[in-house]
Amino acid sequence: MNVIVVVCNSLHLGFLGAYGNGWIETPHLDRLAAEGVVFDHHFPENLTTLPTRRSWWTGRYGFPDPEQGWTPLQPDEAILPDLLWNQGVRTALISDVPLLRDVGQGYGRGFDEVRWIRGQGYDPLVPPGDPRAGKIRISDEPGLRLPPKDDPDYDLWKGRWEQFLRNRAVLQTDREENTGVARTVRSAIDWLETQGTKPDPFLLWLDLFSPHGPWDTPEPYRDQYAAAEPDEFEAGEEGDLVEDDSDEELDLEEVRALIDVPAGAVGDVLDEAELLRLRRTYAGTVTLVDRWLGELFDALRRQGRMDDTLIIFTSDQGEPLGEHGLVRRFRPWLYEELIHTPLIIRMPGGKFGGGRHKALVQTVDLLPTILGALGLPPSEQVHGHDLLPLIRGEQTKVRDYACMGMDVEEFAIRTHIWHMIVPIETDPDDPPRPPELYRKPEDRWDQNNVIDRYPEIADHLELTLRRFAEAVGRGSLDALPHLREIARFSPD
Repeated sequence: MNVIVVVCNSLHLGFLGAYGNGWIETPHLDRLAAEGVVFDHHFPENLTTLPTRRSWWTGRYGFPDPEQGWTPLQPDEAILPDLLWNQGVRTALISDVPLLRDVGQGYGRGFDEVRWIRGQGYDPLVPPGDPRAGKIRISDEPGLRLPPKDDPDYDLWKGRWEQFLRNRAVLQTDREENTGVARTVRSAIDWLETQGTKPDPFLLWLDLFSPHGPWDTPEPYRDQYAAAEPDEFEAGEEGDLVEDDSDEELDLEEVRALIDVPAGAVGDVLDEAELLRLRRTYAGTVTLVDRWLGELFDALRRQGRMDDTLIIFTSDQGEPLGEHGLVRRFRPWLYEELIHTPLIIRMPGGKFGGGRHKALVQTVDLLPTILGALGLPPSEQVHGHDLLPLIRGEQTKVRDYACMGMDVEEFAIRTHIWHMIVPIETDPDDPPRPPELYRKPEDRWDQNNVIDRYPEIADHLELTLRRFAEAVGRGSLDALPHLREIARFSPD
């Protein structure tokens, strides 16, 4: 069996048909879901981009440890390609995520072959003064809006966007075939074609930056959903996606499509109309990603790889798009739109396809699942679980709760019924935030904090979360804290 892992950066769960969206076109991922098993409760353990890849490649929890966050991989830190090095498995990493290639991070080490597709985001590909880029002026691009000059982040965003414009000018990414996702998928197809009929199995890790911003999506994708009615991405009183009447008279086609905005609060970095338009632009970016994943899946069918290859599709994180008044990852607020991520696993030949699984699963489970698919024993240092027994119906769950964190500033614990957020370290410039409790599944987007109604449950969840974090800090999860009788508590 071969393994192909396809991961996206910042893919919002609410924008996928397999997870309930009815208005965004994702036919290729929909087909993958129909032929595979969809996991309805998949969560990271440590956000965001780099920490999640550490989780994927080590299979270990690290969210309580600042040294296991946005930090370089250590030379003695065993990661997935290291475990396959002497097992007769060819490994390849193909990625356009510039953050993985940052000097000193080490996130490309260990693979037999690495292909970096340059130019996404603020990748320092085209240097200042390069004559190919011409004269770059941010003022000439209406989709970019700098913060005020007295803002401490003014120079940061000015430098980022000038780099983005230079890359765009040279790579001509206004043409679909030159976008990062298109070039990266074509490189993956090329790599697959070179494998031919080699007898030893392979692992291909395809790491896509899209749909992460900047959202400079070429036509027709940028405006594909501009006139869609209604705007189905609005959180009602219980957090469900509902129709919102507030924009009935608003012609979003007339609202400027923002390419990028600094992380911040709605009302500061963009207004409500621009937020609605940004959601439509983001939706078009998701459809663009799906279109090129269709190219990959079609190539696999032509090569006969759909019959001998396990395919895993997931994302490192979601994308805050105004659900709690914020856009992008403004601060460590572990709400549903950031922490609930897709996971679809398609077995060779589509075996066991068409099902959905309710088990609580996490990013640490990918490594043992890949090892299991390749017929290799689990690694002793791994905290995660092989998910193949769930798919085969041999188990019903692998954990009672999922714990996670971000920047060692905020932790969260998730069960099927409860989602509790516990601030750990408060920014001195912000007012202290108390813990929050949300009930599931009806409050999908964490709109109604019910901690005052269920203080006993909140206390027990927080104690369990803190004990779990302590166990991770000790380096041993042999005796996990027990979530005592929490399953018997229902919302009402």
